[in-house]
Amino acid sequence: MIFFLFLFLSFSDDRAVQLQHGNCPPFWWSFNGRCYTYVATPMSWSDAEFHCLSQGANLVSIHNMEEENFVRSLIRNFDPAQRASWIGLSDVHREGRWMWSDGSVV
Repeated sequence: MIFFLFLFLSFSDDRAVQLQHGNCPPFWWSFNGRCYTYVATPMSWSDAEFHCLSQGANLVSIHNMEEENFVRSLIRNFDPAQRASWIGLSDVHREGRWMWSDGSVV
């Protein structure tokens, strides 16, 4: 499964994680059997998700602290200023009902 990482909003833990390519395509990084990349192009959440879908991916869904640490390391690697970033969590389908864009459970 491939995830696009555009942006991330919460920075609660500073543990660095080593980035590895694993079996991922060039410019993608592996974590727990999944591939992630960072795209710095500014765009809306819906445009970012559409871009991901066009690549066979989704905006990142984060399900535990280990994955959050990996995502944060990826962001720091490509954006040391750690500007605001999108993740796949939204309530776009129903106000107040949060869902990951890949369909996984919150």
